[in-house]
Amino acid sequence: MTVQLPLTFKSILPFLRRADELERDESRKESKTIAFFCRQYAMEMGIKLRENDTSSEGTEFLLGLMDRLERDKGQILPHSQEDGKTICLNFALEVFLKAEEEDRANKPSKNTARTYYAAGTFFDILSQFGELSEDVLEKRKYCKYRAATILKELNQGPVQAVKANENANHDTREQIANGPSKTNPATENKAPLLETESTRSTSTLPPVTGPPLEPVIPIRSNHDTNHQTLASGKVSTNRGDVSENQINDAIELAKFAIASLKVKDIPLATDRLNQALRSLR
Repeated sequence: MTVQLPLTFKSILPFLRRADELERDESRKESKTIAFFCRQYAMEMGIKLRENDTSSEGTEFLLGLMDRLERDKGQILPHSQEDGKTICLNFALEVFLKAEEEDRANKPSKNTARTYYAAGTFFDILSQFGELSEDVLEKRKYCKYRAATILKELNQGPVQAVKANENANHDTREQIANGPSKTNPATENKAPLLETESTRSTSTLPPVTGPPLEPVIPIRSNHDTNHQTLASGKVSTNRGDVSENQINDAIELAKFAIASLKVKDIPLATDRLNQALRSLR
């Protein structure tokens, strides 16, 4: 069944599509968790976008997304917000490295561009966990820039594309190798986006039956849990009798309550506020 997506909310479409792709991924146990946080970030964006769209269609769409998050939340427990941040960061870096490997082989394709763009999307959802690090900001900007330039290079023909690719790879990889630059937060989001996902004018979210190109999600051949992680684990700092994870969970539940109030779902808002209080006890 097609889910109606009001035009006001078209900018959240990439996050919902990434979530749909992850729902189909059976190679890792974290996939449903990452899909949940993709939809939760889309929900946060939708609440902000609703300020410009108070139509019944917009409210209905957000309530449907809220119900979906409510159903899915049980599947990701007992992950805390800090656990979610670590899982999503590790995954974003994994997708980024997959795109980098293809790019370094000097064989960038449309699928390489799509993988870069997907990595940028996964870096985007980290914003729901707090301020992004300079390293993440740099990589996110690079992903969106490289995705757009690869498509442009491919349209120029093989000879020009290879030459332009070599120059771009040398400059941009050197920047990442030397550490993040002093990115201006006010302008770093101005990198060009892929028209096929972020700027497409559409009023519906079609059911995803399979990506037209190779999947951007790295598939694991096994479930080895002893692999080296790319980010730190839990925050164990305590403040009195309340842990950092409890505080983060309470904040997230309170945000959900506020979102519920904005769409006038009082029972759900009350339930989330009660859960927030219980998480601090």
